[in-house]
Amino acid sequence: MNSFISIYRVWHRYFAIFRKNLIYGTVTTFVEPFLYLLSFGFGLGAIIGDIEASGTRVNYRAFVLAGIYGQAVLFQGFFEAAYGSFIRMYYQRIFQAISATPVTLSEVLWGELIWDASRSTLSATAVLLVGIAIGDFRWQGALLLLPLAFLFGLVFASLGLLVAAKSRTIESISYPQYLLVFPMFLFCGVFFPLSNLPEPIRTVASLLPLAPVLGIARSLALGFPFEAKNVWILLGWALLLVPLARRAMTRRLIH
Repeated sequence: MNSFISIYRVWHRYFAIFRKNLIYGTVTTFVEPFLYLLSFGFGLGAIIGDIEASGTRVNYRAFVLAGIYGQAVLFQGFFEAAYGSFIRMYYQRIFQAISATPVTLSEVLWGELIWDASRSTLSATAVLLVGIAIGDFRWQGALLLLPLAFLFGLVFASLGLLVAAKSRTIESISYPQYLLVFPMFLFCGVFFPLSNLPEPIRTVASLLPLAPVLGIARSLALGFPFEAKNVWILLGWALLLVPLARRAMTRRLIH
């Protein structure tokens, strides 16, 4: 069986389940970013007005909306992979069942990662459409961020898959969730410029994968200066996390 067809069938299985539970999928995908937009973008944004970030003056609502794009990619990619793949691997044993068919374990894991990244892209698309509709995003840059959301989501999905592979219980996922994912969400620039942070914290935060995602998003959607280092940092994380997550999950399933 062709590998691409096998990977597609794994992805399509997840999509069919998502479509069958469309209301649940819609709520879990779209509600959270819209709540952040309403509370921080419209609520807090009305108080703050314009801010200075990366040498560019921009409306705070637009700044936060670009941050919510990154947050949506992070949360959807990580949580779908971490909790979703743990349940499919440990409780439902779906990975093992599919790999007993002509579909190989490697293809199962690619299908998993691609599905997780697809959920990220779907959530990010909603944010981008809102940004274009209310005039905060440049539509050309926002359109470029659509395919990039999938690539960004693949990085965070790999992190989630790695966490699932290393976790012995579902409760164990809470450790990287609170010690890594939430700190990224809070300190990588979703709600304020990184330059506002003390130097040691700013240095660490800028090297975490969410920071370059936000840098690229604001460059394309808001016209911030483009920094090539963001591409290299993300590429480094991708080259590290994707193979590492796949190897860790393969070892977990085999042993």
